[in-house]
Amino acid sequence: MKRIFFFAICAVALCACNNAKDEIPGLKDFIKDDFKIGVAVSPYTLQGEQAEMVKKHFNTMTAENAMKPASIIQPDGSYKWDDADKIVAFAQANGMKMRGHTLVWHGSTPRGYMNDAEGNPLTKEQVMAKHENYIKAVFEHYPKDVIFCWDVVNEALADTPGESIYRTRSPWYQAFDGPEFIEWAFRTARKYAPEGVELIYNDYNLVDPAKLERACTMLKDMLAKGVPIDGVGMQAHWDNSVTEEMIQTAIDRFSALGLDVQITELDLTCFNNYHGPGAAERQQVRQAVHYTKEMADAQAEEYAMIFRTLHKNADKISSVTFWCLTDRTSWLNNFTIRGRLDYPLLFDAQDQPKKAFFAVKDVFTKK
Repeated sequence: MKRIFFFAICAVALCACNNAKDEIPGLKDFIKDDFKIGVAVSPYTLQGEQAEMVKKHFNTMTAENAMKPASIIQPDGSYKWDDADKIVAFAQANGMKMRGHTLVWHGSTPRGYMNDAEGNPLTKEQVMAKHENYIKAVFEHYPKDVIFCWDVVNEALADTPGESIYRTRSPWYQAFDGPEFIEWAFRTARKYAPEGVELIYNDYNLVDPAKLERACTMLKDMLAKGVPIDGVGMQAHWDNSVTEEMIQTAIDRFSALGLDVQITELDLTCFNNYHGPGAAERQQVRQAVHYTKEMADAQAEEYAMIFRTLHKNADKISSVTFWCLTDRTSWLNNFTIRGRLDYPLLFDAQDQPKKAFFAVKDVFTKK
């Protein structure tokens, strides 16, 4: 009898929990037409309860890793689309759109890609021919009505001021002996991209004044030469040091260039940002840290500020994408310190909405 009573209580609790989840509005329902709202996913995200969360809250997705070159290009030069195709099929089945991520990125260049069979460096012309075949294959493979934009070049800018504004250690920079690969990538993408697909330059820490200046210098130069760049993806791996003024300034600078602005990889670490000066201090915290009320309050306040700013700039911003669905699946867990969890998203490790979720909701629903 006790066992029956226990299971009955559990069933009621589970039912109540599910009903509570059903009563929570979807992000896309209260953000409405301000901008597309998306999430980064893997094929494993699109199963069970998390699949239902994706369908309820978002109208776009980004493949966290499955569409990157290193995930598709195999050692023998063939292409493997399996994981990406699962995500695209989910999008098609549920009336969702996708951001393509990414075509050229030093962090996802397959090992040995810039070398011949004997290990000798390929010439610039050989690299161009090889990767043009890949870009062509990408645009031919994916359905034209699903992917609305592509991150063509990812993270080409240097982090610190110096003789070059570019990341000179990138294999792409070295293969082209300079930043010409950026122009080449965008012109090649435009050659094969379906009409209406936006071509995006994507990078992190663009709210930092020094890096923002480097980005604007590069983009002005490219646009003056007629390079077909349609927009900027502001990766938003931010912390509580990011201010409304920083976000607004970046949006205004990019919009003034005639570019669409997209927030592409939004999460809000509970620790110091690993980019810039905060990185050193972040590394010092080596013990596990629990998610405290103080953390939750500060995070909710920061998320509210971010979305108030984005809401005010809805005419300049076409999409906003969270980088992962819940704290349980965030890439920031164990980064940069093994064994330490982070809590950067609107949903916790049990898939429940956090205080930050309701703070964002209030931005759009409280008058």
